[in-house]
Amino acid sequence: MLPLLQLGKSSLASQAFVKGLIQGAIYAGIVIALLFLCLLPLIVKHIRKKQAKKAAAIRAKNSSKVRASQELEMCLKPEEPGKPIVTTFSESHILEKQDKRAS
Repeated sequence: MLPLLQLGKSSLASQAFVKGLIQGAIYAGIVIALLFLCLLPLIVKHIRKKQAKKAAAIRAKNSSKVRASQELEMCLKPEEPGKPIVTTFSESHILEKQDKRAS
């Protein structure tokens, strides 16, 4: 009778172990999910920062190319005597009116 009693105890012990193992796995999954949900805003913020830096670098690169091409165009335009190279809108408007009146 003693061997049967020991067999029953080991069966109960293994059942309790498996039950505890499953319960631990479930709790671990819940904890991992909660940590992920709490850290998700920080992860998104980090990713957006990286994308913003890349976009700024691309914009800066493109704007420098545009500025260089504009400067090249300005250099290629022949200068007219008596007219300033850079004028504001109002100055250019006034100059056009004067040119029309002179013609």
